[in-house]
Amino acid sequence: MKRCLNCLSECKDSVSVCTACGFDGTIQNKYEYTLPMGTKINGRYVLGGVAEKNKVFATYFAFDSKLGKRVRLTEYLPERYVYRNPDEEGVRFLDEECRMRADREIASLYSHYGKLCEASKSSVLNFTDVFAANSTVYFASSIETGIPFSSMAGNGRAMPFEKAVSMLAPVFACLSKMREAGKWHGSVTPYSILTQNGRVTALTGYSYPPKYTASPFDAPEKQVGAGKCGSYTDVYSMGAILYQAATGFLPPSASQRERGRELRFPEGFPENQKEIILGAMNPNERERYADIDEFAAALGLRKPEQKKSKPSPSEIIRKIVLALAIICLAASGGYLVNYYIIEPMQESKQADELAGLIQTTLQNTQVYIDPWEEIYQRHPDVAYPSGMNPAFADLYAINNEFAGWVSIPSLNINYSVLQTTDNEKYLRKDIYGNRTSYGVPYFDYRNSMKNLDKNTIIYGHNMRHDDKIFGTLEEYRTIEGFKKAPLIGMSTLYGDYTFKVYAVFISNSEADDDNGHIFNYIFTQTSNERFMTYVREINKRKLYTTGVDICETDKILTLSTCCYDFEDGKLVVVGRLLRDGESADVDFSKAYMNDNPKFPQAYYDAKGIDNPYANDPDEFNY
Repeated sequence: MKRCLNCLSECKDSVSVCTACGFDGTIQNKYEYTLPMGTKINGRYVLGGVAEKNKVFATYFAFDSKLGKRVRLTEYLPERYVYRNPDEEGVRFLDEECRMRADREIASLYSHYGKLCEASKSSVLNFTDVFAANSTVYFASSIETGIPFSSMAGNGRAMPFEKAVSMLAPVFACLSKMREAGKWHGSVTPYSILTQNGRVTALTGYSYPPKYTASPFDAPEKQVGAGKCGSYTDVYSMGAILYQAATGFLPPSASQRERGRELRFPEGFPENQKEIILGAMNPNERERYADIDEFAAALGLRKPEQKKSKPSPSEIIRKIVLALAIICLAASGGYLVNYYIIEPMQESKQADELAGLIQTTLQNTQVYIDPWEEIYQRHPDVAYPSGMNPAFADLYAINNEFAGWVSIPSLNINYSVLQTTDNEKYLRKDIYGNRTSYGVPYFDYRNSMKNLDKNTIIYGHNMRHDDKIFGTLEEYRTIEGFKKAPLIGMSTLYGDYTFKVYAVFISNSEADDDNGHIFNYIFTQTSNERFMTYVREINKRKLYTTGVDICETDKILTLSTCCYDFEDGKLVVVGRLLRDGESADVDFSKAYMNDNPKFPQAYYDAKGIDNPYANDPDEFNY
């Protein structure tokens, strides 16, 4: 058996024309800027032909050598930003501004599809992989086969309500996983749900942003735009699918319902089932089930709360004692409750909301020729700096000390970065000025946001108990952690940048911890010659070599956070700015451990071992 070069389906060796797609073996690339058949990407995917292409994405048939099956591999290829030369795999940007805009959207897409892949691992959603290559981002989805759910209901055919609920249970579970990841599907129809042998096996049809259609299964808010949609939109779609399955009737569209068309139910249809469907298909999203989990609970797909038996007298006494203990604990331990429970929840919610503001702004700015016209309407009293990225307009309106963004998706780092006149203000304040133990990442007050300094520095807390803010930088202590996240995305108000991780080391913040010496890794400017002296000092201290090179004209990013090897210890991650025209790919084969990295004296004291560098001078001593 051989595979068709176009769709990669298996076919007999004797066949000259593919029976699946009609390809006759003539290799041709009819879509501009797309990659040729046979191209191998990420060491895993062999491309066939282009399945579809629009002005933003190109989707190829591909063979996944890891999974051993065909997939659809989609490449972010926005014609307004990039092009590709015929003899090159990497994309090129039309100009520097296009590069910055594309990099921001690439980071957003990488994070977005990473969450969808995670949700797919234990559900019927069909995303399998996301990765960066060729200066852009790719995501893979499996090619599913089966009978659409639409073939089992509608056109006068109905199934028992309970059977429909049972069949659709995997879809509810899938949408719940998406909701947990902060995502929603938006295009669920009886045609996107595939079945085999009477069981749902896949949910397909996802698009980003969701395609606008006039489907009877679309909620009213979808007609307004993606920014108005959410998990409650999926609730409406699932309600409409359940309505069709249980009644056999095609649901009227949202626009028809606005004109007075009502849902009709067969005579004798159970009132409790009718109420559930009406609760899901309420045209007003505020009166609908709040999310897919609430809808699933109404259908009995979530485990009901266990009924409690009447407590015995001894149980009553035990509960009274427990209640008194809790009251005492609350009185004396309110700080712990706030620190370990309330603040982490608030921080997570706020981080997601702030990231959402960027995504919403990006979607809006793609609609308007002049995005600032719409931004000034939203924020007429805000004085925006000239030349700033409009994607950050809403965040700047919240706090005019907002200065940029830092993103390492694989480490769950995706935070706003502020800057003020000192390095103290945001140690214990959030972007709104509220007190919080988490603080917020911030640039060194000396750093320029318009033109990068030799060393741009971002400080952030290492929240040891839950790994938030910069806590996951601890993963960079190992080569495996580096391989997991070799790139750091950083933006200022004026530009988007990518850095390759160059070095990770441990330092100190108090002179007493290193024989009266503090290694100065928080400088912002220096000469090229002195910079290479600094690099030599880093090379002594780095935990491992990443294989990334560095030269005197390069610029670096420094992420500084606490570590707990000794009191007042610092974990430092240094990234080197991606050079013009350089691939973002990293050769992991060049990474190896440093057998004897240099640490502050306090590190050796804490370990009870001798310091082999006790008499080693620091060349970079200012």
